[in-house]
Amino acid sequence: MRFVSVRRAVPLGIATAAALALGAPGVASAKKVTPPNPDVLEQCSGAQKIESEGSTFQAPAMFLWTGVNSEKSNEELHVGFNFSSSPLACAGLSGQGSLEKPVVYDNQTGSANRGSGSCLKTWGNGIKSFGEVKSGETYPRVKKFPLCGTDEAPTKAVKEEFEGKEFMAEGGEAGKGEAIESIPVAQGAVAVIVHLPKNCLATSEITTSKGKVLKLGRLALDQEVVEEIYRGTIKTWAQAMTKEGSDGHDTLTCKESAENDTIRPVVRADKSGTTHIFKEFLAQVYTGKWAAEEFKEVNGGEKPCTSGELGAGASVTWAQVGEGCENQRWPEAAHILRPVETGNPGVINEVNNTESSIGYADLAVAQEKGFFSKKNVGGENKKGEQHTEFWAPVQNSEPGTTPVTFADPSSKEDKEKEGDSNCKDTKYVSAKGEEFPPLSTRYDWSKVKGEDVSKTYPICGLTYILAARQYYYFLSKYGVSEAESQKIATTVHDFLVWAVNTGTGGGGKLLKNSDYEALPKTVQAEAEFGAEEVGSKVA
Repeated sequence: MRFVSVRRAVPLGIATAAALALGAPGVASAKKVTPPNPDVLEQCSGAQKIESEGSTFQAPAMFLWTGVNSEKSNEELHVGFNFSSSPLACAGLSGQGSLEKPVVYDNQTGSANRGSGSCLKTWGNGIKSFGEVKSGETYPRVKKFPLCGTDEAPTKAVKEEFEGKEFMAEGGEAGKGEAIESIPVAQGAVAVIVHLPKNCLATSEITTSKGKVLKLGRLALDQEVVEEIYRGTIKTWAQAMTKEGSDGHDTLTCKESAENDTIRPVVRADKSGTTHIFKEFLAQVYTGKWAAEEFKEVNGGEKPCTSGELGAGASVTWAQVGEGCENQRWPEAAHILRPVETGNPGVINEVNNTESSIGYADLAVAQEKGFFSKKNVGGENKKGEQHTEFWAPVQNSEPGTTPVTFADPSSKEDKEKEGDSNCKDTKYVSAKGEEFPPLSTRYDWSKVKGEDVSKTYPICGLTYILAARQYYYFLSKYGVSEAESQKIATTVHDFLVWAVNTGTGGGGKLLKNSDYEALPKTVQAEAEFGAEEVGSKVA
């Protein structure tokens, strides 16, 4: 945590000597630096403009933090990095370093720059050679987007791919994946959104974890029902109600036998961190395996995955098809519906326009798009009247326990008002046998997930910003000078240190009542340290 208002940069000659002594960034010593970071310039005196891209799950939070982006401005709200009175911000106020106002833009200029998959590709994932051109742009695009958002933290292998000789300065060696920081910045809920058949309405009587009994004008979904719809073993609403009928919490009233309408599961069009979080949830509900050949191939312009990449006759789990190239694959039996529009808005709009459908999207974007708006068609009114579109409370209790309990993705439940993601008590874990949290943001966070049995909502996940620990090794490939690299690193560093801070005016504090949650205490210290490590050349 940094509260000093003035910093001095290490002279470039000294920085160069230190870098040479330590080697390339990937093989540099893992010894942690002591904040404040000596490898960045005076606070707020870095590059005057940098852009980010990536996660649509994270996009509303980034808009709140940046204050200004390429399509919108929240200057009238006077919040964000360039408006906050926090001593860590850059609003030109006394105590904020140089008093300059470098701007961080959250790029919203087109769907091509949105989604966790786009973020990972920006840093070189899946790009076989430097200079490979797709859609008129050269990859990787670290110079254009020196930070990016993802809800699927890169694996150790992907991080090492980012560090290959093709993507770093001449003479750099592929390292151990520690040149990239996966910095957690927030947590949020993935809402399960439902559009009933035209002639159906629903009611539920559910019990919360606190023992409160609620009567709702919408469905509340058992975890197994959600999973089996996406696995393709539940195909109609009548089958879903039969599955949920054991605890009798739902009633679905339909005309013209609409309960027999086929359910259309909607999925993301693009590679998605939201999909990664959702599939990690599905993997906890159903731990079985089935043949990779049963999974639908990718469409939408990306190189398709094949079962051969998993081995001939491979059996896979939900978790295995939630990562990397497999992220866009779904069981053939589910007859998924993939929208043309990318990002979480694509899923929300497709469900909104498709009767008898179900989808998943982050709560903040669902709220932003008015999915639960009484002014449209979703939600309930004060009398509990039913509607055909809603996000659903989802079972959060251990299977087999009584009573079965449920939680809403929003702390405000069905109210048409922003609250917090209902993730406050989510327990995060790493892969079996691995420590949580990982020792550093330099390490592999890809197996971190929220447990599906929770006091609050069961489908929660962390969202990350990727940044380089030593920007010069990446940017020099573009001919960026050491001095300019240090300016870029300084602004990225300053923004991230502010964004993860939970003090008054800090980015974490601003998340209150914005349909997110600040980081869990178990993660906060690692995020702060990782943000402070970001620099130009000194490891």
